[in-house]
Amino acid sequence: MLVPKPKGNRNKKIISLLLLLVLLLGTAKITADRQSITVVEEVLLTVVAPVQGVFQRLTRSVESTLATVQNYQLMLEENERLHDQLAATAAMEVRLIELQQENNRLRAMLDFRERSDYELIPAAVVARDPSNWFYTITINRGRNHGVRDGMAVMTSEGLIGNVYSTQEFSSQVLLLTDGRRAVSSLVQRSREPGEVEVGVVENDPDRPGYLRMINLPREANIQPGDTIISSGLGEMFPKGLLIGHVLETMEDELGITQYALLKPAANFNRLEEVFVVDSQGDSDGEES
Repeated sequence: MLVPKPKGNRNKKIISLLLLLVLLLGTAKITADRQSITVVEEVLLTVVAPVQGVFQRLTRSVESTLATVQNYQLMLEENERLHDQLAATAAMEVRLIELQQENNRLRAMLDFRERSDYELIPAAVVARDPSNWFYTITINRGRNHGVRDGMAVMTSEGLIGNVYSTQEFSSQVLLLTDGRRAVSSLVQRSREPGEVEVGVVENDPDRPGYLRMINLPREANIQPGDTIISSGLGEMFPKGLLIGHVLETMEDELGITQYALLKPAANFNRLEEVFVVDSQGDSDGEES
């Protein structure tokens, strides 16, 4: 069994150290005022010098440790501040890029609206179903803004579909890339009498986001690079609206007719601002 050391011994050690420290300080004070020291003082300094060195090294070590801890804390604070500044700068840069892109789109829309022969109602896409991305969109214009069922919808790049349901302040648009929608169309290049190639544009079921022009005669004058526009047949889509461009042509399985794969003029993956086409009473936009 361990026997605890008497507290008296510990107190004696503490008192001895204090006395030694006082003696050391007194000696330093005395010798500082004189240019020479006595033999006794020299012996005393020789004895206590090692102890004094230990105290000095310990003091410097403690001061160095405290300085290191303080510097580390300052580094942590500066790192956090720089991290916050970097995050704010990155967010601002993204916002600026987005504003620039939006500004470019709005400028293009304004220019297109000024050049259009039709009355155009600007609208923004406010909803889109991710599971039916190429089927429908919802826009923020409805009956209160003059939108009616059946009106064509387009971007400054080209036709995208038509309104199929309206509410007071919103409408749903059925896209050309939906299998339920088709539009009568023609090849813009072959506009001479007797050479107009008319077909039907619908979604390509094998290539989401692409279109195809079907019901073309086998000898139809159509080739890659041709521009396809709406024909104006029917009352839904005015004549002359850009639809897309021919990528390639192929014959059907029976070899009786041919069809063309089209790349849409409008970007169906990125629909943000659109126009509703109001062609009522505009004879320039309807086929005679």
